[in-house]
Amino acid sequence: MKVAIIGMTVMALGLVFYYIMQHRLQHDVENLAQGDRTVLVNRIMDVYSKQYSNIVRDNSAWDEFIASFINGSNEEWLLNNIGYMLENYDATCVCVFDTTGAVAYQRKVEESKDIEFYDFDGISIPALMGEKHFIDFYRKVGNSLYEYHGAAIVSAADMITREEKAKGYLFMVKKISCEILTEYQHAIGNESIGLVFSENEIKRTEDFAFPNYLIVKEMKGYKNNAEAYIYFVFTNSVVGMFKRFITIFLLVSLMSLLIVMAIMRYSTVKITRPLHNIAASFDSGKTDKIQPLKTETNEFGVISKMMEVFFAQKDNLASLNADLKQSREEMMVQNETLLQQKEEITAQHENVLMLNEELTAINEDLAEQKKEVQEAHDQLTSGITYASRLQSAMLQAVEPTKDMFQNFCVVYYPKNIVGGDFYFTRKIGDTLVVCLGDCTGHGVPGAMLASMGISFLTQLLLQYGEHELMPDEILSHLKDKVSSALGLDQEGEQRTDGMDVALLIYNKVTRNGYFSGAHRPMVMIRDGEVFTIKGDNIPIGHFRKEGKFTPVNINFQKGDKVYMFSDGCSDQTGGDQKRRLMIQNFRAKLLEFSPMPFAEQKVAIEDLIFDWKGDLPQTDDISLIGFEVE
Repeated sequence: MKVAIIGMTVMALGLVFYYIMQHRLQHDVENLAQGDRTVLVNRIMDVYSKQYSNIVRDNSAWDEFIASFINGSNEEWLLNNIGYMLENYDATCVCVFDTTGAVAYQRKVEESKDIEFYDFDGISIPALMGEKHFIDFYRKVGNSLYEYHGAAIVSAADMITREEKAKGYLFMVKKISCEILTEYQHAIGNESIGLVFSENEIKRTEDFAFPNYLIVKEMKGYKNNAEAYIYFVFTNSVVGMFKRFITIFLLVSLMSLLIVMAIMRYSTVKITRPLHNIAASFDSGKTDKIQPLKTETNEFGVISKMMEVFFAQKDNLASLNADLKQSREEMMVQNETLLQQKEEITAQHENVLMLNEELTAINEDLAEQKKEVQEAHDQLTSGITYASRLQSAMLQAVEPTKDMFQNFCVVYYPKNIVGGDFYFTRKIGDTLVVCLGDCTGHGVPGAMLASMGISFLTQLLLQYGEHELMPDEILSHLKDKVSSALGLDQEGEQRTDGMDVALLIYNKVTRNGYFSGAHRPMVMIRDGEVFTIKGDNIPIGHFRKEGKFTPVNINFQKGDKVYMFSDGCSDQTGGDQKRRLMIQNFRAKLLEFSPMPFAEQKVAIEDLIFDWKGDLPQTDDISLIGFEVE
């Protein structure tokens, strides 16, 4: 009965809690109805739309995509990139147009093969875009509504300002599906949602009397006309829901009471009474109380049978005592046998002692050998530690100072005691030289290459005046010096060791600069956007691929955040799935940290990498240099 009372009390409290929550929900809906609901709906839908519009503005592979389209050198790679956009951005169709508006490349999902997406009543793509670089609109095709996101294609060198005329156009089409409408529905908290193509299909507002509300959202086309309508209906009636709930509550309460009473009756018959009979049998030492229980197939039947066996065994204890006396006499005889065996064991023990003396001598020899190995290891470790101090002194000589930047940070964590990454800064008049290198390998070999890179850069900068510095020329000379220094291996082949380098030279007064990279990019954050200036696919050292380094002119603005980093930052393995951090995720985190002062950014970047690493080993040398343009 106590269980029944507790259950009824809990359900009553649940009913009161449910009524309070529904009353608060009713109050929130009334406040929503009194405000400008259309502004709320527009804001939520604009967030979903911008998630796909920003794909063409901030695609991580966008620079390579543009270079492939303009140069026309790798059609297969271009088509694969379009397929990547289809798969990862849930697009229905991706199409690239040339400057005349003709289709250059196009990919569609399988279910949309027969649909024509780019018929704009005779308007060509260049005319549709005009002078705009981006365009977003909705369009009805057949019985479905599609969301269009377009962008003008400009060269990679002009990606920052987009002042150059378009060299082509990219359009991505996404179908407005029921799943997206469901996300809108969950975000707004309404009861129902619908998509129609005519206002006549929407129920009139007076049909949705209080407490029901109707919101209509127009989906604009490229002519600024309404292509479709999405309507949201808010429905909430506390009284009706309470009446339905009280009926269910009473039925559930009655059923719960009956179930509790049945459980109590079952407990009395099947549990309490058998336990009482078993206790009485133990007290009396008789089996008459447990005889009826032996026919049961449950645990009480098993216990009853075990008790009957127990009482029978009790009667046998007396005869067992007599047997034990006889066993004792037999044990006396066995003890004599054991004494004889003990003497034999003693003799064997003496042999074991002799063997132990031999093992002790062997262990002493092993200890001496271990000592010699430890001394060799200590000498090697001491040498590497001294090399680490030398490398630290060399990096201190070329690290940035307050005279160069007011706001900067340096992150440097070698994989071993010494590392193969290096950074280099130098001020020559009003011109600043900023460099970050990632050498082949790590540890001692990598550290030797890093020291070589710092030494060669120091020598090269002595050969140029302040206004003669160009990053592409410096990288070319550095490549020649490294190749010459490495020479040939024992087989007479050119060594393939080398380094990846990012090099920036800019004037603090004019804020004009040039960047060149050997397999390493530079990341710049301006006004909440991330821009990646990629280097050339040419490493420093002896490699089959040769070519000239390309200088990229950049007009910096005050407040720009600039970062150079080695691939150890993005290739570190970790996380729940033990996968690489990836460069696109690392760039996103740099954007997130960019509003902080660089002293706080340094802590945030280190926490990001080492929290991601967790207990896993460090994958590679980790280095980063970042600063703010003044």
